[in-house]
Amino acid sequence: MNTFKKILVSSVLAVSMAAITATASAAAATSYETVQAAIDNTQAKVAEIIAAANNGTDNEVLAEMVSDARQLQKDIANNVLDLKRNQASNVLKQARTAFKNNEVDVAKAALTDAANRYQEIEQLYAANH
Repeated sequence: MNTFKKILVSSVLAVSMAAITATASAAAATSYETVQAAIDNTQAKVAEIIAAANNGTDNEVLAEMVSDARQLQKDIANNVLDLKRNQASNVLKQARTAFKNNEVDVAKAALTDAANRYQEIEQLYAANH
């Protein structure tokens, strides 16, 4: 029985280590093109939201567009950029909340801030690659 427990524990540890290694290598496997495309797509979406907000689009539609931008930015996976990406994502979240609360001016200011932050992310990424 004691030998069985040792084999079982060893097997569980081996499987756990393999799972962790597979996850880490998958996260590290993001290519330059993938990250650059995510940055470009997010910047384009934020610019689209700013234009829509300036054209008087309904706040609910704008809030959904901000949610789409936050989904796009999740693909900006790079250790150097994670903090900046999270900060920019929080600014988008503030814009979404402002649109839902009919605070259009606050939302526009947050979107402009987010656009600047994503521009900074792009420059930082380009400098590191």
